[in-house]
Amino acid sequence: MSKGFSIAIDGPVAAGKGTIAPALAKRLNGFYLYTGAMYRCVALYCLRNNIDLDDQAKVETILPEINIDFTHNEIILNNEDVTQEIKKEDVAAGSARVSAYQKVREELVAKQKDIANKALEQGIAVVAEGRDTATKVLPEADLKVFLTASPNVRAQRRLKQIEESGQKADFNKVLEEVEIRDSRDRERKIDPLVENPQDLGYFVLDDSNMSEEETINSIIDQIKS
Repeated sequence: MSKGFSIAIDGPVAAGKGTIAPALAKRLNGFYLYTGAMYRCVALYCLRNNIDLDDQAKVETILPEINIDFTHNEIILNNEDVTQEIKKEDVAAGSARVSAYQKVREELVAKQKDIANKALEQGIAVVAEGRDTATKVLPEADLKVFLTASPNVRAQRRLKQIEESGQKADFNKVLEEVEIRDSRDRERKIDPLVENPQDLGYFVLDDSNMSEEETINSIIDQIKS
């Protein structure tokens, strides 16, 4: 059996990765590896168990207690479907904090690699997305995509996500949070978001003024080329 085709999509928060990657995987009849879900699961576990997200040592000690799986497009945390719960704002904010810890990243990246490689060995196309997918999880990816958009557009998308989940938010506050997240992702010491993607072999795609379909088609055109 021939090895599957791998696509790694990186980019800043709310660039559309979480929308484009699963849709692209479906179009390719492949597997969507949502790396960010794993960090959200760690944050959710900590929040449920009153573990201080800023206590790096404590967060790292509970990692063996956490089992994460992807089954039928559902995110499973310790045998419980948490697909919807990890979308909450407090969990999203918490994931940004725990993802900065080296041991957390090392352990989750190892799991992500294992999941991706098993799928690839079965000849399945793998579409993975995150902040360092092409540099850490799938460094040998057949196609590396850096998906981005303007801060204003990304803030509008985050606002829509928040409102669709039944919560309320202020645009200016959301924009501020996006800009803070951008700075944190770029400046963190461990696996920062790349700042020169084109130089690193990424196909850079700014989807600020593109529909979901146009974005997917652009990536598929790149795959064909």
